[in-house]
Amino acid sequence: MRILIVLPDNSLGGAEQFLKMLVQHYSKKNVEIDLFFLKDSFNNSWKSFEDCDNINIKLSKSKSSIINSIKFIKDIYGLRKNTFDYIFTSHVKATGILGILVSLGLIKKIHFVARESTSIFNRFKGAKLRTYKLFYKFGYKEVDLLICQTLDMKNQLIDALPHLKFKTTVINNPIDINEISLKESETIPELEEENYSNYIVSAGRLIPEKGYDLLIESFAKIKDEIKGVKLIILGEGVERPKLEMLIKKYCIEEEVTLKGLVLNVFPYFKQAKACVVSSRIEGFPNVLLQMMSQNTNVLCTKCAGGIEDVPGILISEKDNVNDLSKKLMEVVESDLSGNRNIYDNFLKERSIDNFVQKLDNNLSSNEN
Repeated sequence: MRILIVLPDNSLGGAEQFLKMLVQHYSKKNVEIDLFFLKDSFNNSWKSFEDCDNINIKLSKSKSSIINSIKFIKDIYGLRKNTFDYIFTSHVKATGILGILVSLGLIKKIHFVARESTSIFNRFKGAKLRTYKLFYKFGYKEVDLLICQTLDMKNQLIDALPHLKFKTTVINNPIDINEISLKESETIPELEEENYSNYIVSAGRLIPEKGYDLLIESFAKIKDEIKGVKLIILGEGVERPKLEMLIKKYCIEEEVTLKGLVLNVFPYFKQAKACVVSSRIEGFPNVLLQMMSQNTNVLCTKCAGGIEDVPGILISEKDNVNDLSKKLMEVVESDLSGNRNIYDNFLKERSIDNFVQKLDNNLSSNEN
């Protein structure tokens, strides 16, 4: 068996983590995997696969998108004699490009499986949305199965593209508990320090969609009522200057830490007083599942379809500072230890093995 997986870069957001789980799943079965990154994000988040004999990593380190594109097409052309049992993508751009190359005969495949990583038609407008629509029009016709994370996402896609000709299905985001168990026991020295013994944690890219401005403002409103509790935000991104100004505005420099990129978030989740997802919009937040694997006090905004179906978590209205402040107080002060069994059973149903089985079942039904 041979698999092709293509990503825009080698960063590690939610869509990338999903594809990384697939790489880990199939690599354990000694499947040959061709892993392409269209550009280098320079954070080396996939370094663990570099020594795997059955994983062929292709990455251009040039800062020129033209050079990267030329290298990608050259490398793909070198694989034209191979037939891939599976092609996997989780980004509209990558799906569109691969679909066009398949239609041109430059890539041969048996199954092309694409996953929608976000609600494109709710999140983007203008020229960017028009560009995405071109990828849907010219690239997606080669897709054999399009996976949506939630029913809401599927319905939005069908409403926006009523002439879809390929099978679209809903398969909930998976989680690799075995991989997490290897990371959760790692010792983080600073977590033993006094400043990190009593904290709320959130994690993700510092971009507007993640709502960290709302989280910081909500925390500022209640900090005097939860004295001694700090806020740690794990991640890096373009919003850092704005968030730093907001922290300074509310005079909470001692209470709030923008930690930057953290490759292993699980010890932070495990030792936190509470874990929070403050997003305005998501496809479905993978980080929510990761938090649930480590902590029983979990709060999430209504940032995606399916959030209200997750058992045990506290839920806040999205883009609502007052409600988020209220729920922050509740999640910090509540004893939710009884959620452990509820969370474990929920996450077990979302194992990567179950995900792949559902995927194969859907492909099989296509052939019948």
